[in-house]
Amino acid sequence: MTAITVQAPPLALDPATRSALLQTIVDTLPVIPNFSDVERAAQRDAAFALVAQLDPRDPVQAMLAIHVVAAHHACMNAYRCAARPDLPPALHLRYQAKAAVLSRLTATKMRELKRLQADAALPASAAASVAGARAPQAPATAPGAPARQATPAPRPETEAAGQRPDSAAPASSATGTEASPGEAMGDQLLAEVAARLAAAGMALAA
Repeated sequence: MTAITVQAPPLALDPATRSALLQTIVDTLPVIPNFSDVERAAQRDAAFALVAQLDPRDPVQAMLAIHVVAAHHACMNAYRCAARPDLPPALHLRYQAKAAVLSRLTATKMRELKRLQADAALPASAAASVAGARAPQAPATAPGAPARQATPAPRPETEAAGQRPDSAAPASSATGTEASPGEAMGDQLLAEVAARLAAAGMALAA
């Protein structure tokens, strides 16, 4: 009897997950009574090749890959049974309906697996796209231009009094430097009286 060897595909999985994945796939393949050992080995090789194309990279993706492979081969077996000439037409219809359900299940699990793989690859591509979008943007201010200082907010006590913070300084500085109109007129009258007394004294002395 010739020994049959089956090549297991290399997968980016931890050893336990990879071993469980391959063994489960072998166990879920349909058993066809008339298959020889060579045909069974070819069936396993085809299933392993499908797993390699699905490329699961974590335990969750490996679970979905098992669903895809098992549903696909069960679907093909249902189609094979629906074509058997020794079965009545009623069984043909049941196998055809079963194959249609398994076909939809295979497509659904394929979409779920591809979505998970796309989500796993999204962060790196998203970071690259954001970096490329930010690269051609010009700076908001020209190099060397002075930064605009923010205007300080008014203090609460000045807002309550209805005055600006810088309005008190000129008023306080003006006090004591400018004379009132009454004081200026008094100084002028005193100067005129002093001039007349001086003229009268000079006249008496002559």
